[in-house]
Amino acid sequence: MIKKFFLTKFVAAFFAIALFILASHSARAATIVIQNNDQPNVGFNDPTAVSPVGNNTGTTLGQQRLNAFQFAANIWGATLNSSVTITIQASWASLGCTATSGTLGAAGTVALFGNFPNAPQANTWYPGALANALAGSDRNPNSPEIKAQFNTDVGQSTCLGGTPFYLGLDNNFGSGIDLVSVLMHEFAHGLGFESFYNPTDGSEPQNMPGIFDFFLQDNSTGKTWNNMTNAERVTSSTNTGNLVWIGSRSVNEGRNVLGTARVVVNAPSSATINASGEAYSPDIRARQLALNAGATTAQVSGSVATTSPADACATVSSTVSGKIALIDRGTCNFTVKVKNAQNAGAIGAVIANISSSTNMPIMGGADSTVAIPAVLISFNDGNTLKGQLGSGLNVSLVTDASAPTGTDAQGHPRMYAPNPLDQGSSVSHWDDVEFPDLLMEWANTNDTVHSVAVPADLTLAQLRDIGWQGNPIGDNAFFVRQQYLDFLNRQPDASGYQFWTNNIFNCGIDQQCVEVHRINASAAFFLSIEFQDTGNLVYKMYKAGFNTSKAPGTPVAIRRADFLQDSQTIQNSPNKIIVGQGNWQANLEANKQAFALSFVQRAGFPSQSDAASFVGNLFANAGVTPTTAETNAAINAFNAAGGGNPGRAAALRSVCDSASVTGALRNEAFVLMQYFGYLQRDPDAQTPADYSGYNFWLAKLNGAGGDFIQAEMVKAFLNSDEYRHRFGS
Repeated sequence: MIKKFFLTKFVAAFFAIALFILASHSARAATIVIQNNDQPNVGFNDPTAVSPVGNNTGTTLGQQRLNAFQFAANIWGATLNSSVTITIQASWASLGCTATSGTLGAAGTVALFGNFPNAPQANTWYPGALANALAGSDRNPNSPEIKAQFNTDVGQSTCLGGTPFYLGLDNNFGSGIDLVSVLMHEFAHGLGFESFYNPTDGSEPQNMPGIFDFFLQDNSTGKTWNNMTNAERVTSSTNTGNLVWIGSRSVNEGRNVLGTARVVVNAPSSATINASGEAYSPDIRARQLALNAGATTAQVSGSVATTSPADACATVSSTVSGKIALIDRGTCNFTVKVKNAQNAGAIGAVIANISSSTNMPIMGGADSTVAIPAVLISFNDGNTLKGQLGSGLNVSLVTDASAPTGTDAQGHPRMYAPNPLDQGSSVSHWDDVEFPDLLMEWANTNDTVHSVAVPADLTLAQLRDIGWQGNPIGDNAFFVRQQYLDFLNRQPDASGYQFWTNNIFNCGIDQQCVEVHRINASAAFFLSIEFQDTGNLVYKMYKAGFNTSKAPGTPVAIRRADFLQDSQTIQNSPNKIIVGQGNWQANLEANKQAFALSFVQRAGFPSQSDAASFVGNLFANAGVTPTTAETNAAINAFNAAGGGNPGRAAALRSVCDSASVTGALRNEAFVLMQYFGYLQRDPDAQTPADYSGYNFWLAKLNGAGGDFIQAEMVKAFLNSDEYRHRFGS
């Protein structure tokens, strides 16, 4: 692992201390700017020509470096609130390096402030950017808030084996070092993920604690660091496994981030095997994030086959294609084994430990092209699985969120406190036992994604613990996942999740492009086949069947509670539907048939036995004049199904699928879903309790010919205070 430089060691020589009393005001999303502090032809000004890479459109080495800095800054700016611009003074220099270890870079706060307006704790130090955000004004307008310096030696043959910084913005770093992830880590230190104590004697600046120390607890003494003596802090800093973070947000959100890797045996008999996960690919991490937030869900399930060769250190035979590969540990790196299995068509990998090792480390390495999940199990468990290969062995690889790794019994995440002290890294990082890996662990890892919010990471939660106001909805990965939850009523599938997050990240540092892509991504969920054939179909059925009698006194056909229940039914019964997976078309058709047959038997639904009268009633309820062809199609569907309830169900489907009904109801359903999805309420669940807001947006959408972009409808709901306040301040 490549050790990261601990920022307070870097900033100790230059941070200033001040106490102010000024007025304050509230803030929204932060603006973070990069101040180029390099000399000509150095660092950001290096004129070396390079080709664009990974959404980084810079054509010189210096410009690509600057773009990467701004991209990382934008990730933080989108999630934190501050009315005061945060300036990061940044530069590049030779910081030294060897073949096996080196400083990637460092960042830290320039100044500490205490006893300013709105300071949550009196006589307590806050980093400059946080103090400004809380006070609503710049404590020191003539100074940057954060300083950052990165190592120009990285990438040279004598430094870390020549491993370079990857300057792309897409996390596809291959075997390089993802600069954006390192920058996100270091910027977090400057924003407040650090203790200001002196590790030599345990003292605090001017005998005042930093806000970070209020949340550091030593489980051996039960004391937090702000209540300790200097000597107690020195002792606590090396109390391995017993120094924890007690901030409530981090503890609560940790339940949706951390877990334990396991192999669940489905056949020939049921069993659960403890395992270690991997730390080498953000692609696999994205799969975990999509599937395992706060629940135990299989990343992949399938039959098992051993690789040939057994250690998978050379080209693997196709016998593992479509299966989970069982591989022996040894001879080559984990990434080589799993990549070879992936190339042979494996959908996952289980690596069995060697007999001489009782250690089960998290599997390290660096290869962002590895896309299949893999776990490490013990030698004995590996032999057990091998003994079941002839009996239809089938397993699932899971991340068990019910058993968070890296916390104490109360769910407090552990902090890095090795003995002896690791100067520059101890205390101000998460421990390296957390799984999956977290952004703010002490060493560079290769499986973090460009996200700082749950379910990817705990850094935003930690910063909110110390006083930052923030909102995870600004985090693109969190945002995409939320669209699945709000409109499709399910966790995202890995491929769709990656498609939409990549679609937004493809904008690079173009913030206007980011906003447009977020709007379009969100609207796409309403327009998707999955929603149109589930939630939107439910709306059309209510309108055709009942007009507005199920939502009396309103201009719409359904109340949100009924909509949620019925849309979830049509999506999950009898088959769980994910468009693009398995035999989804046939399964969706079966679901729609089952739902329609049940729906026409509800109280108050039209019950005419004459096909023409029944069909006419449905079209009249929907408020449309159908074409002759549409009427005949519905009548024929009624008769072909033999009349009765099956006939009514078939005719209802035909009416709802008609172009006339679909077109007439599109805008009213689209507007209603803005309230159901984004605001999680009925349009009249407000003061005044009416549909004035709904009617306003329906008129605007109608006036724009159904163009949600021209009407600025989706944009307005996404930017509304009510929507944003669902997730944070």
